[in-house]
Amino acid sequence: MYKTMKAVYDKGAASGWHLADKLDYFSTVLDAGRAYELRRRDDPQNAALKGITVDLASQLQYDPLISNDAAEWYVRLSATAYANDPQRGAAAQAIIAKLDAEDADPGRLARDADTDAAALAQQFPNDVQALLGQVDADLRAYNLTQDTAWRTLALQRAAQATFPIASVPQDLGRELFPIVDSARNAGAGYSDAERAAARVVASHRASAHGLPVIGRVLSHNVYLVITAPADEYFGRTKLSPIGVRNEITRIGKYLDAGWGGRMTQDTLYVIDSLEDWQHQYPRDYELPRLYKRVYDTLAREDTEAAKEAGKEVRRMLIVAYPNSTEARSFLSS
Repeated sequence: MYKTMKAVYDKGAASGWHLADKLDYFSTVLDAGRAYELRRRDDPQNAALKGITVDLASQLQYDPLISNDAAEWYVRLSATAYANDPQRGAAAQAIIAKLDAEDADPGRLARDADTDAAALAQQFPNDVQALLGQVDADLRAYNLTQDTAWRTLALQRAAQATFPIASVPQDLGRELFPIVDSARNAGAGYSDAERAAARVVASHRASAHGLPVIGRVLSHNVYLVITAPADEYFGRTKLSPIGVRNEITRIGKYLDAGWGGRMTQDTLYVIDSLEDWQHQYPRDYELPRLYKRVYDTLAREDTEAAKEAGKEVRRMLIVAYPNSTEARSFLSS
């Protein structure tokens, strides 16, 4: 982990610290920090990494909705650890207050995502990653809230002459360009402003020439890309990955038999196991699929606890795994 951090740091220093370099370095810090917290909690490096996390989260306008690191819990933990620190206390407390407010109100989270992305664009003027990030933030805000004002803003920003249309990465393109095509081809539900912006985006895209200047591309070797082993157990009920899948299937069979709300507590135990799994293996490709299965399961249980849990699971998918098929399914629905 240290070697990876050092390599990414050296690369950023050599290239002049563009926004993409800083975000890449932050990703390696978050990965190393989570690994130390979960496996070497008493190591002095654990505390040091939490301090660096607070520094970078403050400098880079950390926002869980515009981050791709699925690390909200660790950023909060780091800020809590430094809340009373003479040097970092004020920044840490501001992070905690912001996360608390965003956790309580999806609308606040959406507004903050737009504000934070705009702040990065000001901090890094004409930076490709910063410009892409603004459109990405507004689409994620739309996905979270279903407020079409965010979709309109995303299209209008993408229509600006300064927007790097040739550099749109695949994940963003899979969400942006279908909206563009639908809006300009008389799709239902779009405003005149959206249709006009979509036509401009399509024109810019068609006239873009040359090789794209890719915004942020981080090697998979840098990421903490680890899938959970089959013999590891998570949560209070100690479910293995296979156990989680089997338990969701078992609950589904009881729901088929009419058990309804009586299965809510069992489903909540599955969520507890998924949260433990997500903390340890945040980029396991199985997690979005399983969270979506749990969301669909909760929708069949007519209890207040199931409804509240469903909101949290939906938020987890959209915020932590915005580029997943499962998260995008909420937008398409």
